[in-house]
Amino acid sequence: GAAAYFTLARFGLAALLASPYTPGWRLWVDGLKENLGWVESTTIDNAVGMDGEEDATVASNSQANALKERESIALAWRYGAELGIYMFLGYAFQAIGLETTTASRSGFFLYLNVKFVPFFSYFIFGKPIQRNTWISALVAFSGTALLAFDNANGATGGAANGLGMAFTAGDLWSIAAAAVSALFILRMEAASKAVSKSSELNAANLWTVAVLSFLWTMGISWNNLIGSQGSGEVTTTVVQSLPVTFAHATQQTFQSAFSTITAHPIALIYLSGVTTALANFLQSKAQKDVSAERASVIYAMDPVYGAVFASKIGFFAHFMIVVIYYFGATYC
Repeated sequence: GAAAYFTLARFGLAALLASPYTPGWRLWVDGLKENLGWVESTTIDNAVGMDGEEDATVASNSQANALKERESIALAWRYGAELGIYMFLGYAFQAIGLETTTASRSGFFLYLNVKFVPFFSYFIFGKPIQRNTWISALVAFSGTALLAFDNANGATGGAANGLGMAFTAGDLWSIAAAAVSALFILRMEAASKAVSKSSELNAANLWTVAVLSFLWTMGISWNNLIGSQGSGEVTTTVVQSLPVTFAHATQQTFQSAFSTITAHPIALIYLSGVTTALANFLQSKAQKDVSAERASVIYAMDPVYGAVFASKIGFFAHFMIVVIYYFGATYC
């Protein structure tokens, strides 16, 4: 349950950050301003007073631009919703898997997406895959496996906490998460090329994940409320009306999400703004020119990036502590 509320808080904040680029938002705002009389109409009425031929040209261009804008909005929502479903399922499957498997095993299985991308690309979408891509994917997967085995061997409790334990249902969920993650990368290539505005594709994607996360947490809150009957507490039960139960479930969902945000404000702001909204926008921008197969190999190197950043941040933090102690001892 905690993972679901954390996912809702993370993607809810990310969607709000990307909301100015929501497909159709600007068009709706402009239409609202015109209806309220805050701005002059930009429709065909503005052509009054012009020559007949010029009037027809302006009207035709206005209609063509409006139609093109609506098609662009529909395309952004179509691909954004599809990508959002893949992204949500990836997070949901991983969260479910972690209930019955270890983080090391889950991380290892999740990076099977590096191998799934060229596999799906070839067998599902019929794209020819170069030999170098297969080799690169295998090397990247091998490197991730070495990191996972190293983490497993160093874990407390030996093989029981690492990759040596028996295969579990959580492992299957983690593999399913890797599969939908590979589909996300593959479909991102087509979506980023079809949708001209990467910011709108990103916003539609994030809003889809946020809405699905809300429905997920609503289901958890509903089950918590129904399951609490008979516990002696005064709460909603199945005998109460559906609107009342729904209202209580909604209240619990928002309270839990808000509690998650207040408990980890800095971490969630960073995760939502940098590693979610910004990173997803950069991915949608980059995959206009980079194939999904090559991109998956690049993404597989994020343990290396993590190790580099961790070492640099650790060194910087240690350096700052030394500086503070030095000035404290000198001037205090």
